[in-house]
Amino acid sequence: MGKRRDFPATNGESNVTLEDLREHLRGWAAGTRDTIDLLRGHKDQVHANFSLLENPNAVLEYLDFFEALFARVVGELERIDAALFQGIADEHSPALRQIASNAAAEQRRCLMFRDKWINRPLPHEQVRPLLNQISIDTRDQLLEYQQLNLAAGRLDALLRGASTPAEPESSFNRRTLFTRFLPRKAD
Repeated sequence: MGKRRDFPATNGESNVTLEDLREHLRGWAAGTRDTIDLLRGHKDQVHANFSLLENPNAVLEYLDFFEALFARVVGELERIDAALFQGIADEHSPALRQIASNAAAEQRRCLMFRDKWINRPLPHEQVRPLLNQISIDTRDQLLEYQQLNLAAGRLDALLRGASTPAEPESSFNRRTLFTRFLPRKAD
């Protein structure tokens, strides 16, 4: 899976247009399709090494789960992109946030897979690189979706008609915090 560009808001840019945002959605969808292709290739490798794997069916179930999840994400990203062609609606940013939230929750599945099938001695060590790559590819794709929260924030700002996201109403002032809780030295 190739590394895609960060969403501009991560670099301090806030002048992302709707067309820029749609381009990023298409990029995330294309990257997800690439990951699906990788997972399908991993399935072929699992079948080729079936007798060497301790539980090949568990690995195939893991791959099937993420292939289906990523296919649903591609569909949702494409749906949102097409809808944004008509204009921004209230439901677009929550949909992006939901994808990011679901992806964050599924990171636990990656950890469980690593703990159960990789982070221990294996009967046939030659399959460790395959299992490790499966885990890395799914984890990396899930991490890509974190940036959808930034895209959702930018959609909200565009929906409000603002050129930049609004500043939080109450900002955190460290100086106030420390003066409030630490006693002053007597002069």
